[in-house]
Amino acid sequence: MKTYSNRFFAHRGLHGDPNVIPENSMAAFHRAVTRGYGIEMDVRLTADGQAVLFHDDDLERLCGCTGTVETYTYEQLQLFPLHGSEEKIPLLKDVLQMVGGRVPLLIEIKTNGLDLSVCEETARLLDAYEGDYCIESFHPYVLYWFRRHRPLVPRGQLATDFIKDYPKVSLIQRILMQPLLTNLLSKPNFISFSHVHKNLPSFRFWKKNRTTFGWTFRSAEDVRACEKDFDYFIVENTFSS
Repeated sequence: MKTYSNRFFAHRGLHGDPNVIPENSMAAFHRAVTRGYGIEMDVRLTADGQAVLFHDDDLERLCGCTGTVETYTYEQLQLFPLHGSEEKIPLLKDVLQMVGGRVPLLIEIKTNGLDLSVCEETARLLDAYEGDYCIESFHPYVLYWFRRHRPLVPRGQLATDFIKDYPKVSLIQRILMQPLLTNLLSKPNFISFSHVHKNLPSFRFWKKNRTTFGWTFRSAEDVRACEKDFDYFIVENTFSS
């Protein structure tokens, strides 16, 4: 996997005051570019098949309305400002055009269930992009899709302490996810792991001979404490700004 000169990636862009520069907004991405940070972002698919940048499963926290990105068309989503700001949910293609290869991108693929249409659309847009990028996901089938259809695109398995951090998921599913055995199928190029759980056996095992990203860092002290554990650091605005 290619190495990047800057070890810091801005988590959902270099956002600040949510009423002015909210997360996953064009303003946050532009700010990251101007300050030389790599960008971590989240991709979802709208009801009309548009790849947009948005993290949450629903619209309530950021847009103050019900429903999900997947239940609205892109045009409908433009009616909902992000956190009451002047920013709207951006298209991936517009962000790619704005970044223009100036900083590397870490793109998390968000999908519900086994519908991998978001992989197809994201890959289609990235095929024409000339900058550096890699993809990551908690969903092992996303990684497997890229392994099969875009084997040259660096892919990473997102992980944490699933048993502790996902109480709403069935215990059996969490136990199966914890050792990351799906890596045998998806063969990730890198591991993106919650830094507070860096001592888990699953991370210690799978990090061997792989690039590692740590998330999410909110202080320089935390970065220093993990300096030897991760190659790259996904940082929050309170630290990176």
